[in-house]
Amino acid sequence: MGRKIIGIAGGVGPYAGLALNCKIFDNTLTDGTDQDHLEVVLHSSGPLVADRTAWLLGGKGRNPAGGLFESLRVLAGAGATVAAIACNTAHSERILAPLKDMLDKAGVEIELVDMIEQTGIFIGRTFAGAKEHPVKIGLLSTTGTLATGVYDRLESGRFGNVELLRPEQEVAEKVQRAIYDLHWGIKAQSSPVSPRAIQDCGRAVEHLAGRGACAVVLGCTELPLALPGRTACGVALVDPGEIVARALISRVAPEKLKPRVNPDA
Repeated sequence: MGRKIIGIAGGVGPYAGLALNCKIFDNTLTDGTDQDHLEVVLHSSGPLVADRTAWLLGGKGRNPAGGLFESLRVLAGAGATVAAIACNTAHSERILAPLKDMLDKAGVEIELVDMIEQTGIFIGRTFAGAKEHPVKIGLLSTTGTLATGVYDRLESGRFGNVELLRPEQEVAEKVQRAIYDLHWGIKAQSSPVSPRAIQDCGRAVEHLAGRGACAVVLGCTELPLALPGRTACGVALVDPGEIVARALISRVAPEKLKPRVNPDA
């Protein structure tokens, strides 16, 4: 009774949930023992969840919301009180809205932390704030995330004066292939990431930096695997996975949240 357990709907892609789990542990203050870490339940739900980009762009398969609902129901049954989905594209309203409706109708009691909302809050506090002129924030992601405006919320004004820079089509397609290519893409080759995927992702950051971005959101959970640093090409890299990991910790044990190291980077 009274235990607060974090849940992760993972497997979207294969390393997404593992990466989020690591970020939870990396951002938790402990006394150095195993026992002082937080309880985390990871459900690797890849076989249940249809590809988000393929469904959003081409209507292939069924809405991924159904598989994510099953994953969150498993997590709630395992005792998780708060959870996050380790996938940016899954936060499209076309997926998230029916998912929330399913959870409500089924009476699944679990708080779902919104990765995009938390990223917006972070950008507002760190880069935008109440600045008079728009702050240019770059976005790298799947083509599904770009086409369905998953990150358009950043320009709503609620997070400060933000201008979202989306990559040019050619660059966006290279990032998509760096994520999805069956031979050398990050989903197929996550540990280690292939040199080609690392190179193409780095060039995409350079492209956005050249257009004036002061920071670039790595809006797919695979991208931080290729770009693990806090900066590249002279701009800050924003990892929504780390941001939502910190939000999860703050929900269950705020006193155990590590201070952010160099928050401007």
